[in-house]
Amino acid sequence: MKFSLHYTLQSKGSWDREYRDYLKEVKEAEKLGFSAVYVGEHHFSEDGWSPAPFLALSAAASITERVKLGTNIIVLALHNPFEIAEQTAVLDVISGGRAILGVGLGYRPEEFAAFGVDVKQKVKVYEEKLKNVKALLEGEAVQVDGFKFRVYPRPVQSPRPPVWIAAKSEEAVRKAARRGDAWIMDPVTDINVLKKRMQAYMEELKKAGKSVRDFPLRREVFISEKDEEIEKAKHLMLESYREDYYAWGHLQDSYGNEIDPHQVSYDEIKDQVLSRMIVGKPDFAIKEIEKYERELGATELMIKLSFPGIDHQMRMNVIRTIASKVMPHFLND
Repeated sequence: MKFSLHYTLQSKGSWDREYRDYLKEVKEAEKLGFSAVYVGEHHFSEDGWSPAPFLALSAAASITERVKLGTNIIVLALHNPFEIAEQTAVLDVISGGRAILGVGLGYRPEEFAAFGVDVKQKVKVYEEKLKNVKALLEGEAVQVDGFKFRVYPRPVQSPRPPVWIAAKSEEAVRKAARRGDAWIMDPVTDINVLKKRMQAYMEELKKAGKSVRDFPLRREVFISEKDEEIEKAKHLMLESYREDYYAWGHLQDSYGNEIDPHQVSYDEIKDQVLSRMIVGKPDFAIKEIEKYERELGATELMIKLSFPGIDHQMRMNVIRTIASKVMPHFLND
């Protein structure tokens, strides 16, 4: 099991401090043996949810030497595929071949409206752009209006940087098996639903004659030896979910059905939300991670611990606790 950090760079205070603290944490995480750093994408969130992940990852590339640097995820349908291919290639060059391009469909209507994409056509747009981005990163030419274009500089990785795909529904997971190098398991889906999705994913890989090495799982995590810190983190993480994923209609029930925030109160589902997070002491965390490793075959835990109100020192303590109390258990398996 590999351990990585996932950032959304949200803040209700000082964004410049948030970005500086992120870089300090990335540097410390690399020193302590974490495998990768990922940055997500959303737009128009009042807490500043990272709108420019490639910029944040490029900054991390400049102060690190080993950790992988990935988007998790780019809302691909919002963007020009040439732009995404070029930014991925440049990140790969800057980092010496450490880029991972994580993409997803997206679901917030306001984002599609702002970027001029018809939300009713988002699946078609996304699939076409995904095909073109992969082709461009592999050095192929893509034709537009009679002109053929290739992306330069060429990425360091051959034939291209890995393309990982986030997906929730069974149909989307099957497509991820056919089109991507890994399926990113999301943080809001119940483990029992993920097990069914993993079965579908593996079936589709077999049909396609493909094999993959990476089975990344994202979870929201806070690990501490201090009860008061754990309780504070639970409150802050749940409140953050109330303001974004719940309000955006992104949460699911235990059967994988979308939860409509206009029909279901947040208080009714808080326990479900918390059950999908890993919040507690190291021994509890080890058991939870073992469960995901055993039941899903997860090979990498993408850890999000950066929520508004969980300050830099608390996060540094969690990073160090994971490195000293949790990671050694899995290294010795």
